[in-house]
Amino acid sequence: MWFILFVFIGTSINAQVSKVEKDALVDLYENTLGEEWKNSWQLDQPTNTWQGVEIVNGHVVSINLFNNNLKGQIPTSINQFKHLKILNLAFNSLSGQIPTEITNLKNLKILRLGKNNLSGVIPERIGYLRSLVILDFFDNDLSGTIPTSIGNLVSIKLFVVSNNKIQGEIPKSIGNLGNLEGLELGNNRIEGEIPASIGKLERLNRLILFENNLIGEVPKDILELPKLKLIQLQNNSLGVDIEIQKAMHNLNFTFFDVGYKPLQFENEMLRDLEIDGPTRMADTKFEDVD
Repeated sequence: MWFILFVFIGTSINAQVSKVEKDALVDLYENTLGEEWKNSWQLDQPTNTWQGVEIVNGHVVSINLFNNNLKGQIPTSINQFKHLKILNLAFNSLSGQIPTEITNLKNLKILRLGKNNLSGVIPERIGYLRSLVILDFFDNDLSGTIPTSIGNLVSIKLFVVSNNKIQGEIPKSIGNLGNLEGLELGNNRIEGEIPASIGKLERLNRLILFENNLIGEVPKDILELPKLKLIQLQNNSLGVDIEIQKAMHNLNFTFFDVGYKPLQFENEMLRDLEIDGPTRMADTKFEDVD
């Protein structure tokens, strides 16, 4: 009996959140037209019954409303979730700007806002989210530049902003992201040269830079990254005067393209490349994120 009572009390405690956090949940619901969600919340029921909300020790640690017909804007009260680790609002119809207040969520590990209608810029203070492992803003209407503070995200493994209107150059500080495995910046308006600092990212397995305004040569060190398997550079103004034969010997690219200039090989050179495994050509407008 005492055991049953203990479990009941423990469950009740975990079901409760502070008034501040509950109010922030209601604010999110109201600002994104919660009554029209595919899976709506019953606001008169305990918060632990609200779909997509995970509560641990009386705090909201995860909000997962992926593909749930959210409309409207992300409220600034999002910063009240001090213990939040996962915020997934991807594949909805959210509009407006990414609130700067989101950068106060210091415990956030996963931030997915891809496939919405968000506009404005990437918050300059995005580098404050030092615990981030996944940052996904793909397929929105974001403009401005990639903040240099991105170099502070030392835990990040996946950074995706493909299919936006991002301008300016790729910041050199991106070379600080030693844990980065996927860098996807395709289909934007990014200009300048590919920074050589990307060649320091030894865990990088895919580099997606297609359909931008990049110029110059592909840094040799990038082509020699030990884990790089997928590279997409087409529809830029990149040259082909690179050590492609050596790169092909060292890497097993599933896709390789250097831009608007066609690659021409002699038959003997093709035999020398000794490509292991199948290759593929890709013309995707975005890479879906696992």
